[in-house]
Formats: sequence, C-alpha cells, structure tokens
Amino acid sequence: MLSFSYNFLRTLGRTVPVCPKQRPVGLENIPKTGAIIYVYNHTTRRGEPIHLGVAAPNTPKIRFLAEVTIAAKRYLPILRKDIEDSIFPDGFREKIRGRRWANSFYNKLIDFMARYIVAQVNRLDSIVVDLQEPNTDEERLEKQRTNKQALKKCIESLENNIPIAIAPSGGKTHEGIENPVYQTIVPSLASLFFKRGKVVKIVPSVVKENPAIDKKIFWCYLADRIFFYKAIRWILNLLKIKSYKKYRLTVEFLPPLTFENAKPSKPEKIEFVKNLQQLIYSTIREK
Repeated sequence: MLSFSYNFLRTLGRTVPVCPKQRPVGLENIPKTGAIIYVYNHTTRRGEPIHLGVAAPNTPKIRFLAEVTIAAKRYLPILRKDIEDSIFPDGFREKIRGRRWANSFYNKLIDFMARYIVAQVNRLDSIVVDLQEPNTDEERLEKQRTNKQALKKCIESLENNIPIAIAPSGGKTHEGIENPVYQTIVPSLASLFFKRGKVVKIVPSVVKENPAIDKKIFWCYLADRIFFYKAIRWILNLLKIKSYKKYRLTVEFLPPLTFENAKPSKPEKIEFVKNLQQLIYSTIREK
C-alpha cells in the first residue's frame, strides 16, 4: 500500500488544496526544547490532527495517539462508515447507490481510502490506543495490552524529546455532550515524568473553524485555496453580485501548562483535564 512520509504529508497539506489551509497562531508558545505534549480539541473523526500536524513546527515530528479503529484492519467496517459519514453528504450517497456502476466504484473508493488510512497511520509511527468497549475477556486482555504498550511508547518518545499529541478526553472535548469521558492520560504521563525529576510541557492547541466545517462546507474550504476560484468570488463581491465569505481555519497554540504532582489522586487528574478542556472551550468561543 502506497504511503508517504510525515514531512511529505505536511508539505502536501500546506501547498496543495487537499485539506483546508491552516493559519498557526502562538508558535512562540511552543517550547524549543524538552518534552512536549500537544493537547487538542477533537469532537468528531474529522481533520483536527491533520490541521495540528501541518500547523506545528517542522521538527521534531509529532507522534499522534491514534484510535485502534483507524490503525487495525479488523476495524475496517467501522472505518469505512466513518469515512462515508465524515466526507460524503447523505444526498450524494443516495444518488450513488441508485446507479449500479457508480455504486460499485464508490464502494471500492471507500475501501481503498479505509485501507490507505490504516497503512498511513502505521507508516507514521502513530501510538495506537484502544478506547473500544470490550465484549469478551479476550478483547479486554487485548485492550489492556494495546494501552499498556501505548503508555510505554509515550514515555519513550517524551524521554527522547519527541512530542506526542493527544485529544484529552477520547474525542469528546466540546460543551453540551452527554456523558463526557475524562481520559486522564495527560496528567498520568506528566506525573510519571515528574517522578523522574523531569517536567513535561503541556501545550493546549486549539483548532478554530470559521465557519464550522461540515460535509458541505469542507469543499468550500478547499475551493477557497484555489486562486482562480478566489479571484472570481472577489470580482463578484466587488461588483456586488455575490458576497465573498472568507473561510478561516486557525490552530492556536496557548502558553504551556505543567502538572507537577508525583502522586496525584484520580479526582486530581480529572480536575486537571476538566480545567484543560475549559481552557480549550473558552478559546474556541473567542472571536
């Protein structure tokens, strides 16, 4: 399966309109040396990790924590559905399914995209975590093994000053969600590091979309990266024929935080994560 390097994908994202253009803000807040954990908002299975990876400094490359559903072939059916739900509008899918030849090509395209994502996630040396609810004892043991290995890889990366990136609560970091889950891996890693006499810098990284990107708006963001398209829209706006709405996507890096507690209780970890999320929420709400 064809896959690309970390730096090549960053260059691709910056120069070719294959994803919305990111504008980094607050790069001066990122420490030049030492262990770093990027913590970002990630409310759906969309592109926040991609936006963060493109906006962050070139070196050292970031190791992202990736959910097992995008890294293991056994979860391909789940990944295929996620790709469909994230990219293609419902109306488009209904039309495609009504045409046999088009539906066959469409299914092959989705399958290729799913397999490519799995290959690429592994090619980029992502750290795989399992957040699935186990149904059997075998699945429970497999989940424990996967997450234990992930913790080990996180520590090894931070020891070597390789940044890692984490969504702080299992993909649910916006207000208004039901039954929020507070994953405590960020303070847990910081605590383990502090026991070793080291302090890890935790950099809140806020992906802000204006307007919010959905399946339809996504294509507008891409089109707005094409000079010819932007020129036509600018002329139409100048002639007062059609208003030109600029699409802006920023990745804001906030001043780093620390968690200097060698023996924290679980409530203390949860409180830290709650405060971290609240910081992200308030930054998203800012105009």
